[in-house]
Amino acid sequence: MIELFGAGFDDRDPSWKRQRSKTTACALALIISGKLVYRIDGVTYQLSKGDLLLIPEGRMREAFHSDQDHHQKYWATFVMDEAGAGMLPMLNQQVPIVVKTGQYEYMKQRFAQLIQQWMGKLPYYEPICAATLTDMLGRMNRELDAKQYPSPMLKMIATIQEYVLTHYREDIRVDQLAMLVSRSPNYISTLYRRLTGGSLKEYIHQVKVSAARDLLYHHQVTIGQAAEYVGFCDQAYFNRVFKKVYGFPPSILLKERNHALKPKGDR
Repeated sequence: MIELFGAGFDDRDPSWKRQRSKTTACALALIISGKLVYRIDGVTYQLSKGDLLLIPEGRMREAFHSDQDHHQKYWATFVMDEAGAGMLPMLNQQVPIVVKTGQYEYMKQRFAQLIQQWMGKLPYYEPICAATLTDMLGRMNRELDAKQYPSPMLKMIATIQEYVLTHYREDIRVDQLAMLVSRSPNYISTLYRRLTGGSLKEYIHQVKVSAARDLLYHHQVTIGQAAEYVGFCDQAYFNRVFKKVYGFPPSILLKERNHALKPKGDR
């Protein structure tokens, strides 16, 4: 069983720094932008966008920005009991682990959900948070295990993901991605699931709705405009996909945005 101690988002804070101290819990972080340095038990780790960092409990660590582009990252601190750690081998290691995740959009979305639940503290938020964090740790461990596969396979998956990230506004089909790497649709679908644990269609949807979510929250656009921007012709279908990925419909996000934009006296 996992117990979450805290979760949050560091958003380009110029004064951000972690003084040298011993960690009292495990920590998981996903770097969203910028660069930073962690020094853990005397070893230096240079981190940038897409890096997942797992720090075991009881490590001496300090951290700071490495340039003027102050970083953004999601983080969570937790402890896992022996039974849970037994199912995730990486939690039994006593050294930090860094993985350049191939599931960046998925991990980003899951972290956003984790923090939303942790901050909201609605009924049953604790088991929901535990399940969400366990999912992320399991997928990270799976990516570590995937290093046993030949590098051409990993390169193929990276090529596919890069294409999706670049062309997410278009109608992307699995047969297109298969042609991109000169393989059959069935081959790349099977390989992708084996190496990432998810389907190609799920990954495409995650990238699209993640971009739509950022657009809806930070800009004055309608749901229909956001759906069209990321390549959905049918808004009803977009709504279903969005809810499947985030657990709530885009209309809820729109209400949060409008509430945040209201002058304090009007709330």
